[in-house]
Amino acid sequence: MKKALLGLFLVLVIGGLAWAYLRFFYVPPVDKAFLSAVAAARLGDEQAFLSAFTDKSRPVIAGLLGLARGRDPRTTRSHPFYFLVTERIEGVEVEPSGTVAWLTLRRDSDQSTKSSYDLRLVLEERVWRIDAFSFTGQRRVVDRAR
Repeated sequence: MKKALLGLFLVLVIGGLAWAYLRFFYVPPVDKAFLSAVAAARLGDEQAFLSAFTDKSRPVIAGLLGLARGRDPRTTRSHPFYFLVTERIEGVEVEPSGTVAWLTLRRDSDQSTKSSYDLRLVLEERVWRIDAFSFTGQRRVVDRAR
């Protein structure tokens, strides 16, 4: 009986520690955070898609989604899904500060080798979120002359 209670206690302690780690310390990888936003967009879950953006850019994206209703997201460049709904991640770069990351993406329909673009993600409340204000639809220019 004592061994069973001790075993149950150990299972509960280990389970509690695992839950606490996942709840308070675990930060999902950058690419997984982005792919969850893509999945939400493809499933039509607008609230989950909007939660993938920073607090400052969320109202802008919500407004763009409202303006783009009824338009085809595959052909309308002003639609928020046009550039963001892609699973082709070509590169992930996390800056040394650990709070900013850059994804190099390419749309599924683009065949050109020069059609990739960069997307900035910011670590906000232990979750990687897309910063829509820094998005240009082009590759970022990095000063590597130093």
